[in-house]
Amino acid sequence: MGNMWGIFKPSHGASKPQILPIHDHILKPSSFSVDCTGCSETKNDADGYFCFECNFYVHKECAESPLEINHRSHSHPLKLRWCGPPGYSDKRCCLCGETLGLLVYHCSTCNFSLDTACARKHEIPSIDYPKAHEHRLHLLAKRVSFPCACGEDVPGAPYVCHQCNFMIHRDCLLLPRVIYLTRHKHRISRRYFIGPGKFSCKVCRLELDCMYGGYRCSTCPDYVVHLRCATRDDVWDGIDHYGKPEEEEEIEKPSEVVDDNLIKHFSHEHYLKFKEGGLVCHEATHCSACALPVYFYPYYKCSVCDFVLHKTCAGLARKLRHELHKHTLTLRPNTNPDEEHGYNLFNCTACQQLCSGFKYVCSKSCDVQIDVRCTSVKEPFNHGSHPHHKLYLTSSEAKFCDACGVKTSTVLNCVDCGFALGYDCATLPNKVKHKCDRHFLSVCYGEEASGKYWCEACEGEVHPSRRFYTCEDCSSTLHIKCVIGEFTFWRPGTMAISRYEAEVIPNDFPSRPYCCMCQLRCEDTTDTVSKFEEDKERIYMRYEQQRLQNFQFIEENSRLSYGE
Repeated sequence: MGNMWGIFKPSHGASKPQILPIHDHILKPSSFSVDCTGCSETKNDADGYFCFECNFYVHKECAESPLEINHRSHSHPLKLRWCGPPGYSDKRCCLCGETLGLLVYHCSTCNFSLDTACARKHEIPSIDYPKAHEHRLHLLAKRVSFPCACGEDVPGAPYVCHQCNFMIHRDCLLLPRVIYLTRHKHRISRRYFIGPGKFSCKVCRLELDCMYGGYRCSTCPDYVVHLRCATRDDVWDGIDHYGKPEEEEEIEKPSEVVDDNLIKHFSHEHYLKFKEGGLVCHEATHCSACALPVYFYPYYKCSVCDFVLHKTCAGLARKLRHELHKHTLTLRPNTNPDEEHGYNLFNCTACQQLCSGFKYVCSKSCDVQIDVRCTSVKEPFNHGSHPHHKLYLTSSEAKFCDACGVKTSTVLNCVDCGFALGYDCATLPNKVKHKCDRHFLSVCYGEEASGKYWCEACEGEVHPSRRFYTCEDCSSTLHIKCVIGEFTFWRPGTMAISRYEAEVIPNDFPSRPYCCMCQLRCEDTTDTVSKFEEDKERIYMRYEQQRLQNFQFIEENSRLSYGE
């Protein structure tokens, strides 16, 4: 067997392997660009020692560290440990705050630890950082519990101003000075002391102690945010605007007025004519933006094609700052399958439902697509399922929705009682039409009843204590899932599905269609049935539309076939 040590470059004049106190095996002097096991740093062509038996590599300066030192940062001698910090420590260096490696200088009396790099420094770190404080700050090399400006009583080594008796965490020291949040129209500035008053954080909605710091709006003095809440990754875009001139965002109008009843909307090539509504219920006409029926609401209609917009949807902002995302959102029409980002299905980031209407997308590079119905939910939000308290988007934590019982990634929270509401339930239509009843159905969020309720669609039992749709005229009841299904927000028209182009058209078959897989009729209004013809010209995919009508999908040029 050849000399395996030959793969390493000899270094620092040593000619023989040797045993050092930090390791049980023989160490060969060598130069190797890998992470040091002792300090976890990588230094190119640095002198060091390598153990071939266990792949142990350590820098020369780390390997030859003295077994005990006296350091200016601590009053007791520090002993070298070569098996890492003890289990009872927080495993961080008391000077630099970095995670410790295997070689650690430690005082067991005070639970004080230094990495080898800081142990070689004879000066205690200090910093001049005018963005944070006007005086020089010195690191207090001691684990203490102190009131930081962020309001969190976290044990650690703070930076201290001896002139002002000011103490702050290392992380809080580097917080941005001026930031811009999509939750507020003005910039907010960092302050390490808010001042007298009673405040609540505009992100988490909890009380903010005026004796601590926060971000505050100079225009709206009541708008205050915790330091840590304002700089959360899901809230702040990561840009410090200190020293940068404030630029007013240019407002793009969604439409131009042609005359009293005519507009030119940016999303459509033709003029749109205004219709008052209120006389005829347009339940078969769907808005191209929200995908919901027009019903009795005022709307705009194209005289050339079938393009329709609710009056409110026609006024949707082209640029939107919303608490659902940290960047500005851009309205994308999603109306033409020939365009790169045309009429296709997308999964809403907020409610996780498949939608085909207009969407707001991130103006940066984030993979965010939000349905216009979800962006209509704004703080503070009032909802019929929780009428006594307001709801807020306080965190990005997934929770169980108290309305439907399903765990949801994005929820609105009640800070008073902990109630949580998912965005799919928050945007549930309050008034809908269904083929089982000629009147409008409205949502009931539970009631006391002595008897049993039955669903008019599936004929299953409806629990009166839970939410359901009901007709106030006929007293009929329907399950939510039998009225609002997976395909509720797919509007009629041509859309792209995978590599196919599909057309959604009204499906007014008198009976429930057969399922091509099990050869049984649909038992639930949310089921999907497919019928494939041998001529390969069309694929019919009929979806029972619970809310208003069923829909039938026609895909062109499919390779699939199915004999009748």
